[in-house]
Amino acid sequence: MRTSRPSRAALALVVALAAPVASANQGLTFGVSVNPVDLVANASVTVPMFVTGEAQHAARADVSYAFRGLPALSATYLLRDAEPEGVRTYLGVGAGVGFLGGTSLQPMVTLHGLAGGVVPVLGGLGAFGEVVVGGNALATNMRLAFGVSYTLGGN
Repeated sequence: MRTSRPSRAALALVVALAAPVASANQGLTFGVSVNPVDLVANASVTVPMFVTGEAQHAARADVSYAFRGLPALSATYLLRDAEPEGVRTYLGVGAGVGFLGGTSLQPMVTLHGLAGGVVPVLGGLGAFGEVVVGGNALATNMRLAFGVSYTLGGN
């Protein structure tokens, strides 16, 4: 499957516009995690937006892959500690789209809430755990994820 040039140009534009905002607010955060119970791998990018009081507002995009299913995409609005000391906690709500298995690739809208914490390891590297409660028209579930993250320009 070929990627069209306009979508690459749009992605480059989004990165160019987001970079100054992200660098002003502790940088982009990249993360990878796994849900060991359901065998789901997840990759995420978090873009900080602004700080109000003790909360930093951020947007996070995720791509998840269940090894026995199809990929899912989601976007989450996060509130996280603006100036953490030790563990950096966060809360978020969001929506996504998953795909039903079988013969059709019918998309299913999902809603979720999450809570987690990042423990700094070294520089911008951190280890995190989070609980995600989500659901769609068919079911609800709760999952646990453990992973590592790296923040550009992180302390």
